[in-house]
Amino acid sequence: MRTLLPLLVLGTLLILAGEWQSRNKTAPQAPEAGRRADLREADLDGDWDLLVLGRPSGAEPLRRPESPAPAPDVGRQEPPQPAPLPVPSDTRYVVRPNDALGLICQTHYDVRPLSSVIKAVAEYNDLDSVDSIQSGDVLLLPDPAVLFQGR
Repeated sequence: MRTLLPLLVLGTLLILAGEWQSRNKTAPQAPEAGRRADLREADLDGDWDLLVLGRPSGAEPLRRPESPAPAPDVGRQEPPQPAPLPVPSDTRYVVRPNDALGLICQTHYDVRPLSSVIKAVAEYNDLDSVDSIQSGDVLLLPDPAVLFQGR
């Protein structure tokens, strides 16, 4: 019952609004002859800068301002070049006791196969072999794009 009463009231209001609207409708007024020609020209040119809401008032339509003329090329400067992308810097890693190059590469890089990464890091740091690191050595760990650049 609580939902039925508001629905009946809403339906009644909608019916009354429709009846009021149908009784108070007025005949649309035809635009003046000059205005009709403006509308036709706008339609033919493809201009979308004319907007008529409701009955036409007879006022001139608003137009977009003309774009300024381009400046002459005398003394024209070239556009500035974009700044070069920053080169990623190497990460410095100090070898701790019981570190292995494979474990260091595994934690720093997410590249597979890991054996190729280990060899590339060893070559990048000029190591004799992958087992020749000692505690206290400083390894340079570059970005993967730099590491595999020559390959």
